[in-house]
Amino acid sequence: KKDDFKEEETYIKVYGELDGNKKFVPLAIQQTADGGSLMLSAVNGWNIFLMKTDALGEVVWKTDVDAPYVSATPNLIAANGSYYFVCMDQVGLFSYLMKVDESTGATDVVKTANSIIYPTYAYYDGVNLFIQNYNRVSNETGIHKISSDFQSIEQSNYIDVMTSVLNEMVNHTTFSGRRFPFFIQSNPERTNLVMSCFYNYSFSLVMMDQNLDMTGVYNGAAYQGGINAALSLGGNAFAIAKFSNENQYFTANTTLDFNTIGITANIPANGYSELDNSKPVVVKDLPVDGNSTVCMIATTRTNQLLMQVFDKASGSLLGTKYLGKNTPLSI
Repeated sequence: KKDDFKEEETYIKVYGELDGNKKFVPLAIQQTADGGSLMLSAVNGWNIFLMKTDALGEVVWKTDVDAPYVSATPNLIAANGSYYFVCMDQVGLFSYLMKVDESTGATDVVKTANSIIYPTYAYYDGVNLFIQNYNRVSNETGIHKISSDFQSIEQSNYIDVMTSVLNEMVNHTTFSGRRFPFFIQSNPERTNLVMSCFYNYSFSLVMMDQNLDMTGVYNGAAYQGGINAALSLGGNAFAIAKFSNENQYFTANTTLDFNTIGITANIPANGYSELDNSKPVVVKDLPVDGNSTVCMIATTRTNQLLMQVFDKASGSLLGTKYLGKNTPLSI
């Protein structure tokens, strides 16, 4: 009923430029302390765009981040009351950690990491920042633990890709071709990390301890199969989205072995032939009426959003909703 609707609870907004000359690729969003949102996007290729909205979705400010800062990794980091993102130098290809002024949109360099070439993902576990990258000289995937003050690299480790994936990386970082679902996740106990990355001729899920030593792996099917999203449920339980060739799969509760050598195809999951696995998949905790649930959102081949909610403990499906029947939507 109209009387039951509270304007501040939900809204749908479409953002763009009036001249229509900019192509945006949304990368990340963070809710801010005032109830608004901070949004990070790629624009016209690898250029960086930031926008702040209020609690009703009205634009407070928007800004283009000038070169040499390009190719932001798809994550906004909320830490110590501030917001950060990791990006790449346009010429040197090394990494920057950038801080965003929430009031004005101004950005400042917090840390320049000359040794971290081709950054692909950044993850904050509440204490430390982790940056994933690809070293084009040694053909290795790297992971780097940044100190709690964001000023130094405390630990690094590299794993062998065994072949060059430079063409894939150029297409990924410039937004001119296929985008790979790189990510890093830790369990709540902070005893283990999982990392979706290039390894051993494939796009694999690599398991690590907190010293960044590799303990196990689920190998993908070359670059045509792997894990494209994960949510740690505690211990070695995870909600997992995976892809294989043209198909997309999801399981809301499965157990991963941190010390195994396996393949992602053997992780049990339900298939979704209607989904477009070239688009990102979002897997999040979603409290519903005081209950703990897992929400999976993905894009269908007809440009609708499929949202499914699962019981967090059992993994059983609680509800399904499609968005975008009349207005095409995708992640």
